[in-house]
Amino acid sequence: MRDSILGLELTRVRGLVVLACVLALATTARPDDLEKRKAFAQQLTRNIARSGMHKIYLPDFTDTSGRQITLGRFFAGTLSKLLDDNPRDLAVISRVDVHRYLAKSGWTDRDLSTADVLAKVASEFSPDAIVWGSVSVNQDVATTDLIVRDPSGKELFRNQYEEKLNPDLREDFEAGQSVADFYFVGLDGVTLPKCLHCPIPPYPVGQGSRSLEGDVVLSVLVTLEGKPDQIRLVQKLGPVFDRAAIEEVRSWRFEPSKDPDGKFVPVRVPIQITFKMHWQVR
Repeated sequence: MRDSILGLELTRVRGLVVLACVLALATTARPDDLEKRKAFAQQLTRNIARSGMHKIYLPDFTDTSGRQITLGRFFAGTLSKLLDDNPRDLAVISRVDVHRYLAKSGWTDRDLSTADVLAKVASEFSPDAIVWGSVSVNQDVATTDLIVRDPSGKELFRNQYEEKLNPDLREDFEAGQSVADFYFVGLDGVTLPKCLHCPIPPYPVGQGSRSLEGDVVLSVLVTLEGKPDQIRLVQKLGPVFDRAAIEEVRSWRFEPSKDPDGKFVPVRVPIQITFKMHWQVR
């Protein structure tokens, strides 16, 4: 394809794909929401202290029916980190450690609703309280209802938190209902996976694509083996571009994320690929 501009002949020689913000934590909230989260965590910490509790555990939050959901896992990890970062005398039990302990018997956080399982976890980790949460979404607002109970099941207090969801991420959160363990980078002490083989997809010239520039954002599960899995399209650019991004990312390989003990853990991460045209003047 050729165009004449001011007497210069421009030839589009190929597409240039810029890999921008690869594996950036797209779930990061707006600054106002971050401050709101911190304020809520401080309030919750004060309430826990007033109840005489010093060691707590936050299992994955569920939806209102008790089903494990991606959004519940994200908010549980986020709140756990904020509480752990609080300077008050409060110990937050590692969610990774509890999940690993439960997995040995084929259990998940959901099985903590069973008295026998809860008793075993209480004996192993000695929490003073469990922070249970359920998340509901109305339009773009997520409401988290918290109930704090001691290990015997006695209710200590309740709290509620609301946050407006990032529209680009809501579909991804709601699509992921797997009960298999995975984590989010930056939460629960989990590190970023490292690209070992991450080739840039070519611009899809001559494949029915229009001359577009922009971003394709994918949500990808990076497995324990460092392979991309369960790829979901979060932000579209066009069918040809979306397909090119997905097909190339399937070939990527990573060094998996690690937990605080240096053990590999699966993570769900966003990957942003920016397509730009490259022009050459002749």
